[in-house]
Amino acid sequence: MKYSEFLLKTQKEQPSDVDSTAMSYMVRSGMVKKVSAGLFYYMPYFNMILRKVSYHLRRAMDSMSCNEMKFPILVSKETLEKSGRWNAFGKEMFKLTDRNNVEFAISPTNEEYATLVAGSFVRSYNDLPFSIYQIQQKHRDEIRPRNGLVRAREFTMKDAYSFHESVADLEDYYKRMGKAYTDFFAKLGIKTVPVLADGGAMGGIYCHEYMAIGDEGEADIAFCDHCSYGANLETVECRDIYKENTKFKGTYKEIITKDVKRIVDLTSMLMREPKDFVKSMVYNADGKLVMVLVRGDREVNEAKLAKLLKAVSLELATEKEIKSIGSVMGFVGPIGNLSKVRIIADFEIKAMTIFIVGANKKDVHFIDVNNADFKCEWADLRFADSNDVCPICGGKLNITKGNELGHIFALGTRYTDKFNTTFTDKDGKQKIMQMGCYGIGLERTVASIIDQHHDEKGLILPLSVAPFKVDIIVVDVKKPEQLDFANKLYEDLENKEIAVLLDDRSERAGVKFNDFELIGLPIRVTVGKALERGEVEIDVRKTGEKLVVKTEDVEKTIVNLLKKLN
Repeated sequence: MKYSEFLLKTQKEQPSDVDSTAMSYMVRSGMVKKVSAGLFYYMPYFNMILRKVSYHLRRAMDSMSCNEMKFPILVSKETLEKSGRWNAFGKEMFKLTDRNNVEFAISPTNEEYATLVAGSFVRSYNDLPFSIYQIQQKHRDEIRPRNGLVRAREFTMKDAYSFHESVADLEDYYKRMGKAYTDFFAKLGIKTVPVLADGGAMGGIYCHEYMAIGDEGEADIAFCDHCSYGANLETVECRDIYKENTKFKGTYKEIITKDVKRIVDLTSMLMREPKDFVKSMVYNADGKLVMVLVRGDREVNEAKLAKLLKAVSLELATEKEIKSIGSVMGFVGPIGNLSKVRIIADFEIKAMTIFIVGANKKDVHFIDVNNADFKCEWADLRFADSNDVCPICGGKLNITKGNELGHIFALGTRYTDKFNTTFTDKDGKQKIMQMGCYGIGLERTVASIIDQHHDEKGLILPLSVAPFKVDIIVVDVKKPEQLDFANKLYEDLENKEIAVLLDDRSERAGVKFNDFELIGLPIRVTVGKALERGEVEIDVRKTGEKLVVKTEDVEKTIVNLLKKLN
Protein backbone atom coordinates (compact mmCIF):
# COMPACT_ATOMS: atom_id res chain seq x y z
CA MET A 1 0.00 0.00 0.00
CA LYS A 2 1.27 3.48 -0.88
CA TYR A 3 0.78 6.01 1.89
CA SER A 4 -0.40 8.62 -0.64
CA GLU A 5 -3.33 6.32 -1.48
CA PHE A 6 -4.02 5.11 2.07
CA LEU A 7 -6.77 6.63 4.22
CA LEU A 8 -4.57 7.12 7.28
CA LYS A 9 -4.62 10.49 9.01
CA THR A 10 -2.58 10.80 12.21
CA GLN A 11 -2.64 13.64 14.71
CA LYS A 12 0.09 15.07 16.95
CA GLU A 13 -2.10 16.34 19.78
CA GLN A 14 -3.56 14.22 22.54
CA PRO A 15 -7.34 13.96 21.99
CA SER A 16 -9.35 15.64 24.75
CA ASP A 17 -12.41 13.39 24.72
CA VAL A 18 -10.85 9.97 25.46
CA ASP A 19 -10.58 8.19 28.81
CA SER A 20 -7.82 5.63 28.28
CA THR A 21 -4.25 5.49 26.99
CA ALA A 22 -5.09 2.80 24.44
CA MET A 23 -7.95 4.89 23.05
CA SER A 24 -5.71 7.95 22.84
CA TYR A 25 -3.23 6.04 20.68
CA MET A 26 -6.02 4.61 18.53
CA VAL A 27 -7.28 8.11 17.76
CA ARG A 28 -3.83 9.63 17.23
CA SER A 29 -2.70 6.79 14.95
CA GLY A 30 -5.76 7.18 12.74
CA MET A 31 -7.40 3.88 13.69
CA VAL A 32 -10.80 5.06 14.87
CA LYS A 33 -12.95 8.16 14.84
CA LYS A 34 -15.73 8.82 17.31
CA VAL A 35 -19.27 9.14 15.96
CA SER A 36 -21.09 9.59 19.28
CA ALA A 37 -20.94 8.15 22.80
CA GLY A 38 -19.94 4.48 22.43
CA LEU A 39 -20.03 4.47 18.60
CA PHE A 40 -16.99 4.73 16.31
CA TYR A 41 -15.90 4.62 12.70
CA TYR A 42 -13.34 1.85 12.19
CA MET A 43 -10.82 3.37 9.81
CA PRO A 44 -8.81 1.17 7.39
CA TYR A 45 -5.72 0.83 9.63
CA PHE A 46 -7.80 -0.46 12.55
CA ASN A 47 -9.82 -2.72 10.26
CA MET A 48 -6.60 -4.32 9.01
CA ILE A 49 -5.49 -5.06 12.60
CA LEU A 50 -8.94 -6.44 13.38
CA ARG A 51 -8.64 -8.80 10.39
CA LYS A 52 -5.26 -10.00 11.67
CA VAL A 53 -6.81 -10.76 15.05
CA SER A 54 -9.72 -12.55 13.34
CA TYR A 55 -7.28 -14.65 11.30
CA HIS A 56 -5.41 -15.88 14.38
CA LEU A 57 -8.72 -16.42 16.18
CA ARG A 58 -10.02 -18.61 13.37
CA ARG A 59 -6.76 -20.59 13.46
CA ALA A 60 -7.30 -21.14 17.19
CA MET A 61 -10.87 -22.34 16.60
CA ASP A 62 -9.66 -24.63 13.81
CA SER A 63 -7.28 -26.23 16.31
CA MET A 64 -10.33 -27.06 18.45
CA SER A 65 -12.29 -28.56 15.49
CA CYS A 66 -14.78 -25.74 15.92
CA ASN A 67 -16.95 -25.03 12.85
CA GLU A 68 -17.70 -21.46 11.81
CA MET A 69 -21.29 -20.50 11.06
CA LYS A 70 -23.54 -17.47 11.51
CA PHE A 71 -26.61 -16.92 13.66
CA PRO A 72 -29.31 -14.29 13.08
CA ILE A 73 -28.63 -11.07 14.97
CA LEU A 74 -32.29 -10.89 16.08
CA VAL A 75 -33.68 -13.37 18.58
CA SER A 76 -37.34 -13.55 19.54
CA LYS A 77 -38.76 -12.78 22.96
CA GLU A 78 -40.32 -16.25 22.98
CA THR A 79 -36.91 -17.90 22.59
CA LEU A 80 -35.25 -15.75 25.25
CA GLU A 81 -38.14 -16.28 27.67
CA LYS A 82 -37.74 -20.02 27.25
CA SER A 83 -34.14 -19.75 28.47
CA GLY A 84 -35.06 -17.23 31.16
CA ARG A 85 -32.91 -14.45 29.70
CA TRP A 86 -35.45 -11.97 28.31
CA ASN A 87 -35.16 -9.92 31.52
CA ALA A 88 -31.81 -11.21 32.82
CA PHE A 89 -29.70 -8.73 30.83
CA GLY A 90 -31.69 -5.75 32.03
CA LYS A 91 -31.76 -2.48 30.11
CA GLU A 92 -28.43 -3.09 28.36
CA MET A 93 -30.10 -5.46 25.87
CA PHE A 94 -31.63 -3.66 22.87
CA LYS A 95 -35.24 -4.69 22.22
CA LEU A 96 -37.57 -3.93 19.32
CA THR A 97 -40.97 -4.83 17.88
CA ASP A 98 -41.56 -5.72 14.23
CA ARG A 99 -44.55 -4.68 12.07
CA ASN A 100 -46.49 -7.73 13.28
CA ASN A 101 -45.98 -6.72 16.93
CA VAL A 102 -43.59 -9.63 17.52
CA GLU A 103 -40.93 -8.67 20.06
CA PHE A 104 -37.23 -9.30 19.41
CA ALA A 105 -33.89 -8.51 20.99
CA ILE A 106 -30.54 -7.86 19.35
CA SER A 107 -28.79 -11.00 20.55
CA PRO A 108 -26.37 -10.42 23.44
CA THR A 109 -24.98 -13.95 23.00
CA ASN A 110 -26.33 -16.98 21.16
CA GLU A 111 -26.71 -19.86 23.61
CA GLU A 112 -30.35 -20.29 22.59
CA TYR A 113 -29.68 -20.51 18.85
CA ALA A 114 -26.67 -22.77 19.37
CA THR A 115 -28.79 -25.11 21.49
CA LEU A 116 -31.47 -25.21 18.79
CA VAL A 117 -28.80 -26.07 16.19
CA ALA A 118 -27.58 -28.89 18.43
CA GLY A 119 -31.14 -30.17 18.81
CA SER A 120 -31.60 -30.34 15.05
CA PHE A 121 -28.18 -31.86 14.33
CA VAL A 122 -27.49 -34.38 17.10
CA ARG A 123 -29.33 -37.69 17.20
CA SER A 124 -27.01 -40.03 19.09
CA TYR A 125 -23.73 -40.11 20.98
CA ASN A 126 -22.02 -40.73 17.63
CA ASP A 127 -22.73 -37.07 16.74
CA LEU A 128 -20.96 -35.81 19.88
CA PRO A 129 -18.92 -33.90 20.70
CA PHE A 130 -19.31 -31.09 18.22
CA SER A 131 -18.70 -27.35 18.40
CA ILE A 132 -19.67 -24.27 16.42
CA TYR A 133 -18.72 -20.60 16.50
CA GLN A 134 -19.32 -17.27 14.82
CA ILE A 135 -17.70 -13.83 14.72
CA GLN A 136 -20.51 -11.29 14.85
CA GLN A 137 -21.32 -7.67 15.71
CA LYS A 138 -22.97 -7.26 19.11
CA HIS A 139 -24.81 -4.28 20.57
CA ARG A 140 -25.60 -3.14 24.09
CA ASP A 141 -27.34 -0.08 25.46
CA GLU A 142 -24.53 1.08 27.75
CA ILE A 143 -25.72 3.73 30.18
CA ARG A 144 -22.21 5.25 30.28
CA PRO A 145 -19.94 4.03 27.47
CA ARG A 146 -16.31 4.35 28.58
CA ASN A 147 -12.73 3.24 27.96
CA GLY A 148 -13.17 3.77 24.23
CA LEU A 149 -13.76 0.44 22.51
CA VAL A 150 -13.48 -1.55 25.75
CA ARG A 151 -17.04 -0.64 26.76
CA ALA A 152 -18.85 0.59 23.67
CA ARG A 153 -22.38 0.27 22.30
CA GLU A 154 -21.27 -1.82 19.32
CA PHE A 155 -18.49 -4.41 19.27
CA THR A 156 -17.34 -7.63 17.61
CA MET A 157 -17.46 -10.91 19.45
CA LYS A 158 -16.41 -14.46 18.77
CA ASP A 159 -18.84 -16.78 20.51
CA ALA A 160 -18.34 -20.55 20.39
CA TYR A 161 -20.47 -23.39 21.74
CA SER A 162 -19.68 -27.05 22.37
CA PHE A 163 -21.95 -30.03 23.10
CA HIS A 164 -21.02 -33.24 24.91
CA GLU A 165 -22.42 -36.52 26.12
CA SER A 166 -20.91 -36.27 29.63
CA VAL A 167 -19.60 -33.78 32.17
CA ALA A 168 -16.16 -35.41 31.90
CA ASP A 169 -16.07 -34.80 28.14
CA LEU A 170 -17.21 -31.19 28.64
CA GLU A 171 -14.51 -30.60 31.26
CA ASP A 172 -11.83 -32.03 28.99
CA TYR A 173 -12.89 -29.77 26.10
CA TYR A 174 -13.18 -26.79 28.46
CA LYS A 175 -9.56 -27.26 29.56
CA ARG A 176 -8.34 -27.61 25.98
CA MET A 177 -10.27 -24.49 24.95
CA GLY A 178 -8.67 -22.66 27.87
CA LYS A 179 -5.24 -23.67 26.55
CA ALA A 180 -6.23 -22.51 23.05
CA TYR A 181 -7.22 -19.13 24.53
CA THR A 182 -3.90 -18.79 26.34
CA ASP A 183 -1.98 -19.65 23.17
CA PHE A 184 -4.09 -17.27 21.06
CA PHE A 185 -3.48 -14.29 23.33
CA ALA A 186 0.22 -15.15 23.57
CA LYS A 187 0.42 -15.23 19.77
CA LEU A 188 -0.87 -11.64 19.76
CA GLY A 189 1.70 -10.62 22.37
CA ILE A 190 -0.86 -10.09 25.15
CA LYS A 191 -0.09 -11.14 28.70
CA THR A 192 -3.28 -12.58 30.15
CA VAL A 193 -4.30 -14.28 33.38
CA PRO A 194 -7.23 -16.72 33.54
CA VAL A 195 -9.26 -16.02 36.68
CA LEU A 196 -12.17 -17.86 38.26
CA ALA A 197 -15.23 -15.68 37.76
CA ASP A 198 -18.95 -15.30 38.36
CA GLY A 199 -21.32 -16.65 35.70
CA GLY A 200 -23.85 -13.81 36.03
CA ALA A 201 -26.79 -14.00 33.63
CA MET A 202 -25.07 -16.82 31.70
CA GLY A 203 -25.28 -19.26 34.60
CA GLY A 204 -23.76 -22.75 34.47
CA ILE A 205 -21.35 -24.84 36.55
CA TYR A 206 -18.25 -22.61 36.60
CA CYS A 207 -16.43 -20.15 34.37
CA HIS A 208 -13.13 -18.31 33.85
CA GLU A 209 -12.33 -14.86 32.54
CA TYR A 210 -9.17 -14.17 30.55
CA MET A 211 -7.89 -10.87 31.87
CA ALA A 212 -5.31 -8.75 30.05
CA ILE A 213 -2.95 -7.09 32.50
CA GLY A 214 -2.89 -3.31 32.19
CA ASP A 215 -2.61 -0.15 34.27
CA GLU A 216 -6.05 1.04 33.18
CA GLY A 217 -8.02 -2.18 33.56
CA GLU A 218 -11.62 -2.25 34.75
CA ALA A 219 -11.07 -4.98 37.36
CA ASP A 220 -8.59 -5.66 40.18
CA ILE A 221 -7.04 -9.10 39.78
CA ALA A 222 -4.44 -11.23 41.52
CA PHE A 223 -2.17 -13.85 40.03
CA CYS A 224 0.81 -15.98 40.99
CA ASP A 225 3.99 -16.29 38.89
CA HIS A 226 4.78 -19.70 40.36
CA CYS A 227 1.57 -21.55 39.57
CA SER A 228 -1.52 -21.09 37.40
CA TYR A 229 -3.57 -19.35 40.10
CA GLY A 230 -5.52 -16.24 39.15
CA ALA A 231 -8.70 -14.65 40.49
CA ASN A 232 -10.67 -11.45 40.76
CA LEU A 233 -9.35 -9.66 43.83
CA GLU A 234 -12.65 -9.93 45.70
CA THR A 235 -12.41 -13.75 45.59
CA VAL A 236 -8.73 -14.14 46.64
CA GLU A 237 -8.35 -16.02 49.92
CA CYS A 238 -6.16 -14.37 52.58
CA ARG A 239 -4.48 -17.14 54.55
CA ASP A 240 -4.83 -17.28 58.33
CA ILE A 241 -1.14 -17.05 59.21
CA TYR A 242 -1.70 -15.13 62.46
CA LYS A 243 -1.46 -16.30 66.06
CA GLU A 244 -4.10 -14.84 68.33
CA ASN A 245 -2.56 -12.47 70.90
CA THR A 246 -4.35 -12.88 74.25
CA LYS A 247 -1.50 -11.77 76.51
CA PHE A 248 -2.91 -8.34 77.33
CA LYS A 249 -6.37 -7.64 78.74
CA GLY A 250 -8.17 -4.78 80.43
CA THR A 251 -5.59 -2.10 79.72
CA TYR A 252 -7.83 -0.05 77.47
CA LYS A 253 -9.18 3.37 78.45
CA GLU A 254 -11.53 6.01 77.11
CA ILE A 255 -10.45 9.04 75.12
CA ILE A 256 -12.69 11.90 74.08
CA THR A 257 -12.89 12.31 70.29
CA LYS A 258 -15.57 14.97 69.95
CA ASP A 259 -17.19 15.01 66.49
CA VAL A 260 -14.32 12.89 65.09
CA LYS A 261 -15.69 9.74 63.46
CA ARG A 262 -13.46 8.99 60.48
CA ILE A 263 -10.15 7.17 60.82
CA VAL A 264 -8.48 9.71 58.54
CA ASP A 265 -9.34 12.42 61.11
CA LEU A 266 -8.53 10.25 64.12
CA THR A 267 -5.03 9.53 62.83
CA SER A 268 -4.26 13.23 62.83
CA MET A 269 -5.82 13.84 66.22
CA LEU A 270 -4.21 10.89 68.02
CA MET A 271 -0.91 10.91 66.09
CA ARG A 272 -1.38 7.26 65.10
CA GLU A 273 -1.34 5.39 61.76
CA PRO A 274 -4.48 3.86 60.16
CA LYS A 275 -3.11 0.34 60.79
CA ASP A 276 -3.29 1.11 64.56
CA PHE A 277 -7.09 1.24 64.39
CA VAL A 278 -9.75 -1.45 64.07
CA LYS A 279 -12.63 -0.39 61.87
CA SER A 280 -16.04 -1.69 63.04
CA MET A 281 -18.77 -1.88 60.38
CA VAL A 282 -22.35 -3.04 61.04
CA TYR A 283 -24.23 -4.78 58.23
CA ASN A 284 -27.78 -5.96 57.76
CA ALA A 285 -27.55 -9.44 56.25
CA ASP A 286 -31.00 -10.72 55.29
CA GLY A 287 -32.50 -8.95 58.31
CA LYS A 288 -29.81 -9.99 60.82
CA LEU A 289 -27.20 -7.53 62.13
CA VAL A 290 -23.52 -8.40 62.13
CA MET A 291 -20.49 -6.33 63.20
CA VAL A 292 -17.41 -6.77 61.03
CA LEU A 293 -13.92 -5.82 62.21
CA VAL A 294 -11.02 -5.05 59.87
CA ARG A 295 -7.76 -3.19 60.33
CA GLY A 296 -8.12 0.56 59.90
CA ASP A 297 -6.27 0.68 56.58
CA ARG A 298 -8.40 -2.14 55.09
CA GLU A 299 -11.80 -2.31 53.43
CA VAL A 300 -14.42 -4.97 54.13
CA ASN A 301 -14.63 -7.44 51.26
CA GLU A 302 -18.40 -7.61 51.01
CA ALA A 303 -18.29 -10.50 48.54
CA LYS A 304 -16.46 -12.64 51.11
CA LEU A 305 -18.80 -11.48 53.87
CA ALA A 306 -21.93 -12.30 51.87
CA LYS A 307 -20.52 -15.74 51.04
CA LEU A 308 -19.64 -16.42 54.68
CA LEU A 309 -23.10 -15.38 55.86
CA LYS A 310 -24.83 -17.01 52.87
CA ALA A 311 -26.63 -13.67 52.54
CA VAL A 312 -28.76 -12.74 49.54
CA SER A 313 -29.08 -9.13 50.69
CA LEU A 314 -26.18 -7.31 52.36
CA GLU A 315 -26.41 -3.62 53.26
CA LEU A 316 -24.76 -1.26 55.73
CA ALA A 317 -26.91 -0.87 58.83
CA THR A 318 -28.96 2.27 59.36
CA GLU A 319 -28.46 4.64 62.29
CA LYS A 320 -31.59 3.18 63.88
CA GLU A 321 -30.30 -0.37 63.50
CA ILE A 322 -26.93 0.57 65.00
CA LYS A 323 -28.72 2.17 67.96
CA SER A 324 -30.70 -1.05 68.44
CA ILE A 325 -27.53 -3.01 69.26
CA GLY A 326 -26.45 -0.47 71.89
CA SER A 327 -24.06 1.61 69.81
CA VAL A 328 -23.76 5.00 68.10
CA MET A 329 -23.07 5.61 64.41
CA GLY A 330 -19.47 6.72 63.90
CA PHE A 331 -18.30 5.30 67.22
CA VAL A 332 -19.05 1.58 66.80
CA GLY A 333 -16.73 -0.95 68.46
CA PRO A 334 -16.68 -4.55 69.77
CA ILE A 335 -16.38 -3.74 73.52
CA GLY A 336 -19.41 -3.24 75.74
CA ASN A 337 -22.87 -4.53 76.49
CA LEU A 338 -23.81 -5.23 72.88
CA SER A 339 -26.96 -7.11 72.00
CA LYS A 340 -28.53 -8.64 68.93
CA VAL A 341 -25.30 -8.53 66.94
CA ARG A 342 -22.84 -11.16 65.79
CA ILE A 343 -19.19 -9.99 65.82
CA ILE A 344 -16.78 -11.32 63.20
CA ALA A 345 -13.17 -10.12 62.97
CA ASP A 346 -10.72 -10.49 60.12
CA PHE A 347 -7.85 -12.93 60.74
CA GLU A 348 -5.33 -10.10 60.51
CA ILE A 349 -6.59 -8.55 63.77
CA LYS A 350 -5.33 -11.60 65.69
CA ALA A 351 -1.79 -10.21 65.52
CA MET A 352 -2.72 -6.67 66.60
CA THR A 353 -2.06 -5.17 70.06
CA ILE A 354 -2.87 -1.84 71.76
CA PHE A 355 -5.17 -0.68 69.00
CA ILE A 356 -8.04 1.82 68.89
CA VAL A 357 -11.77 1.11 68.49
CA GLY A 358 -15.05 2.95 68.87
CA ALA A 359 -16.47 2.92 72.41
CA ASN A 360 -20.16 2.71 71.41
CA LYS A 361 -20.67 6.15 72.98
CA LYS A 362 -20.91 9.49 71.21
CA ASP A 363 -17.57 11.29 70.91
CA VAL A 364 -15.65 8.46 72.63
CA HIS A 365 -13.07 5.87 71.52
CA PHE A 366 -11.10 3.24 73.40
CA ILE A 367 -7.31 3.19 73.10
CA ASP A 368 -4.84 0.41 74.06
CA VAL A 369 -7.37 -2.29 73.17
CA ASN A 370 -6.34 -5.95 72.73
CA ASN A 371 -8.03 -9.07 71.35
CA ALA A 372 -8.73 -10.47 74.82
CA ASP A 373 -10.96 -7.47 75.57
CA PHE A 374 -13.84 -8.74 73.43
CA LYS A 375 -15.29 -11.92 71.98
CA CYS A 376 -15.62 -12.55 68.27
CA GLU A 377 -15.51 -15.09 65.49
CA TRP A 378 -12.56 -15.12 63.08
CA ALA A 379 -12.83 -15.16 59.29
CA ASP A 380 -11.21 -13.93 56.06
CA LEU A 381 -12.99 -10.62 55.46
CA ARG A 382 -10.55 -8.30 53.65
CA PHE A 383 -9.10 -7.78 50.20
CA ALA A 384 -5.71 -9.37 49.54
CA ASP A 385 -2.72 -7.18 48.74
CA SER A 386 0.82 -7.70 47.47
CA ASN A 387 2.00 -8.68 50.97
CA ASP A 388 -0.22 -11.76 50.90
CA VAL A 389 0.81 -15.07 49.39
CA CYS A 390 -0.77 -17.28 46.76
CA PRO A 391 -3.47 -19.41 48.45
CA ILE A 392 -2.47 -22.38 46.28
CA CYS A 393 1.34 -22.56 46.41
CA GLY A 394 2.37 -19.85 48.86
CA GLY A 395 4.27 -17.93 46.16
CA LYS A 396 4.31 -14.17 45.68
CA LEU A 397 0.91 -12.69 44.91
CA ASN A 398 0.80 -10.03 42.21
CA ILE A 399 -2.00 -7.45 42.33
CA THR A 400 -2.78 -5.55 39.17
CA LYS A 401 -5.53 -4.17 36.94
CA GLY A 402 -7.06 -6.25 34.19
CA ASN A 403 -9.49 -6.02 31.30
CA GLU A 404 -11.66 -8.98 30.40
CA LEU A 405 -10.87 -10.18 26.86
CA GLY A 406 -12.45 -13.62 26.93
CA HIS A 407 -14.86 -15.60 29.06
CA ILE A 408 -15.41 -19.35 28.99
CA PHE A 409 -18.28 -21.19 30.69
CA ALA A 410 -18.97 -24.78 31.57
CA LEU A 411 -22.73 -24.39 31.25
CA GLY A 412 -23.70 -27.99 31.90
CA THR A 413 -27.40 -28.40 31.13
CA ARG A 414 -28.33 -24.76 31.89
CA TYR A 415 -29.74 -24.28 28.35
CA THR A 416 -30.03 -27.77 26.91
CA ASP A 417 -32.43 -28.76 29.70
CA LYS A 418 -34.73 -25.80 29.02
CA PHE A 419 -34.86 -26.65 25.29
CA ASN A 420 -34.98 -30.41 25.92
CA THR A 421 -31.87 -30.93 23.78
CA THR A 422 -31.33 -34.68 24.03
CA PHE A 423 -29.34 -37.47 22.40
CA THR A 424 -29.48 -41.25 22.49
CA ASP A 425 -26.63 -42.74 24.54
CA LYS A 426 -24.87 -46.09 24.04
CA ASP A 427 -27.61 -47.88 26.01
CA GLY A 428 -30.37 -46.39 23.88
CA LYS A 429 -31.51 -43.97 26.56
CA GLN A 430 -32.35 -40.31 26.01
CA LYS A 431 -30.05 -37.88 27.84
CA ILE A 432 -29.67 -34.12 28.02
CA MET A 433 -26.50 -32.80 26.37
CA GLN A 434 -23.77 -31.01 28.33
CA MET A 435 -22.82 -27.61 26.92
CA GLY A 436 -19.92 -25.15 27.00
CA CYS A 437 -19.67 -21.52 25.83
CA TYR A 438 -16.55 -19.53 24.90
CA GLY A 439 -16.43 -15.81 24.04
CA ILE A 440 -13.76 -13.29 23.01
CA GLY A 441 -14.16 -9.54 22.39
CA LEU A 442 -12.11 -8.48 19.37
CA GLU A 443 -12.00 -4.72 19.94
CA ARG A 444 -11.03 -5.30 23.56
CA THR A 445 -8.26 -7.55 22.30
CA VAL A 446 -6.88 -4.85 19.99
CA ALA A 447 -7.10 -2.29 22.81
CA SER A 448 -5.08 -4.57 25.08
CA ILE A 449 -2.43 -5.11 22.40
CA ILE A 450 -2.01 -1.34 22.26
CA ASP A 451 -2.12 -1.00 26.05
CA GLN A 452 0.71 -3.50 26.46
CA HIS A 453 2.75 -2.48 23.38
CA HIS A 454 3.49 1.24 23.28
CA ASP A 455 5.97 3.82 24.46
CA GLU A 456 5.92 7.61 24.72
CA LYS A 457 6.35 7.90 20.93
CA GLY A 458 3.53 5.60 19.87
CA LEU A 459 2.65 1.97 19.15
CA ILE A 460 5.01 -1.00 18.94
CA LEU A 461 2.78 -3.54 17.20
CA PRO A 462 3.68 -7.22 17.47
CA LEU A 463 4.56 -8.78 14.13
CA SER A 464 1.52 -11.07 14.33
CA VAL A 465 -0.96 -8.17 14.07
CA ALA A 466 0.96 -5.42 12.25
CA PRO A 467 -0.94 -4.58 9.02
CA PHE A 468 2.39 -3.93 7.30
CA LYS A 469 5.72 -5.49 8.25
CA VAL A 470 7.87 -2.77 6.68
CA ASP A 471 7.55 1.00 6.34
CA ILE A 472 9.68 2.32 3.46
CA ILE A 473 10.25 6.03 3.89
CA VAL A 474 11.38 8.11 0.93
CA VAL A 475 13.16 11.11 2.43
CA ASP A 476 12.84 13.28 -0.69
CA VAL A 477 10.26 12.17 -3.26
CA LYS A 478 11.52 14.85 -5.65
CA LYS A 479 14.72 12.88 -6.14
CA PRO A 480 13.99 10.20 -8.79
CA GLU A 481 16.78 7.88 -7.61
CA GLN A 482 15.24 7.64 -4.10
CA LEU A 483 11.71 7.12 -5.38
CA ASP A 484 12.81 4.57 -8.01
CA PHE A 485 14.78 2.50 -5.47
CA ALA A 486 11.93 2.60 -2.97
CA ASN A 487 9.38 1.52 -5.61
CA LYS A 488 11.61 -1.38 -6.71
CA LEU A 489 12.15 -2.53 -3.11
CA TYR A 490 8.42 -2.19 -2.46
CA GLU A 491 7.57 -4.45 -5.45
CA ASP A 492 10.24 -7.01 -4.56
CA LEU A 493 9.08 -7.33 -0.92
CA GLU A 494 5.42 -7.52 -1.92
CA ASN A 495 6.35 -10.33 -4.34
CA LYS A 496 7.85 -12.14 -1.34
CA GLU A 497 4.46 -11.68 0.40
CA ILE A 498 5.90 -9.18 2.87
CA ALA A 499 3.28 -6.45 3.41
CA VAL A 500 4.79 -2.99 2.90
CA LEU A 501 3.69 0.60 3.47
CA LEU A 502 5.53 2.88 1.06
CA ASP A 503 5.62 6.41 2.47
CA ASP A 504 5.74 8.40 -0.77
CA ARG A 505 4.10 11.53 0.65
CA SER A 506 5.45 15.00 -0.09
CA GLU A 507 6.06 15.58 3.62
CA ARG A 508 9.16 16.47 5.60
CA ALA A 509 11.25 13.48 6.67
CA GLY A 510 10.62 14.32 10.35
CA VAL A 511 6.86 14.01 9.86
CA LYS A 512 7.29 10.60 8.24
CA PHE A 513 9.62 9.36 11.02
CA ASN A 514 7.17 10.52 13.70
CA ASP A 515 4.28 8.78 11.95
CA PHE A 516 6.30 5.56 11.71
CA GLU A 517 6.83 5.62 15.48
CA LEU A 518 3.20 6.53 16.12
CA ILE A 519 1.58 3.79 14.01
CA GLY A 520 4.10 1.22 15.29
CA LEU A 521 5.13 -0.90 12.30
CA PRO A 522 7.96 -3.38 13.02
CA ILE A 523 10.65 -2.23 10.55
CA ARG A 524 11.53 1.09 8.91
CA VAL A 525 13.68 1.39 5.79
CA THR A 526 14.90 4.93 5.18
CA VAL A 527 15.82 5.72 1.58
CA GLY A 528 17.69 8.99 1.73
CA LYS A 529 21.07 10.65 1.27
CA ALA A 530 22.94 7.40 2.09
CA LEU A 531 21.64 5.99 -1.21
CA GLU A 532 24.32 8.06 -2.97
CA ARG A 533 26.94 5.71 -1.50
CA GLY A 534 24.82 2.59 -2.10
CA GLU A 535 23.32 2.30 1.41
CA VAL A 536 19.99 2.59 3.23
CA GLU A 537 19.15 2.72 6.92
CA ILE A 538 17.02 0.10 8.68
CA ASP A 539 15.40 0.65 12.09
CA VAL A 540 13.63 -1.96 14.25
CA ARG A 541 10.81 -0.31 16.23
CA LYS A 542 10.67 -2.88 19.05
CA THR A 543 14.38 -3.09 19.90
CA GLY A 544 15.60 0.30 18.69
CA GLU A 545 18.24 -1.49 16.60
CA LYS A 546 19.66 0.66 13.77
CA LEU A 547 21.53 -0.74 10.76
CA VAL A 548 23.24 0.76 7.73
CA VAL A 549 22.92 -1.78 4.92
CA LYS A 550 24.21 -2.02 1.36
CA THR A 551 21.39 -1.76 -1.17
CA GLU A 552 22.05 -5.25 -2.49
CA ASP A 553 21.62 -6.70 1.03
CA VAL A 554 18.42 -4.92 2.01
CA GLU A 555 15.94 -7.70 1.19
CA LYS A 556 17.99 -10.39 2.88
CA THR A 557 18.45 -8.21 5.98
CA ILE A 558 14.70 -7.51 6.22
CA VAL A 559 13.85 -11.22 5.87
CA ASN A 560 16.33 -12.09 8.65
CA LEU A 561 15.03 -9.35 10.94
CA LEU A 562 11.45 -10.52 10.46
CA LYS A 563 12.49 -14.07 11.37
CA LYS A 564 14.06 -12.76 14.58
CA LEU A 565 10.99 -10.71 15.44
CA ASN A 566 8.73 -13.70 14.81
